[in-house]
Amino acid sequence: NPAQNEGVVKKISYRVRTGDSLSRIAARFNVTTREIMGWNELDLAKYLQPGQQLRLYVDLTVAN
Repeated sequence: NPAQNEGVVKKISYRVRTGDSLSRIAARFNVTTREIMGWNELDLAKYLQPGQQLRLYVDLTVAN
């Protein structure tokens, strides 16, 4: 059954913390930096700000 392989994707809101980077957040939630940028319309030229809210779509079956 292909549906079993898709996992459970959940939209979550993540608040950026001091010292966070896109790559660190991506690794934590098993997504790519490109996905995070697309979901949040981020500009590479702008830095993440502590307290900034990010929208993430996380597969709960593989999140660590």
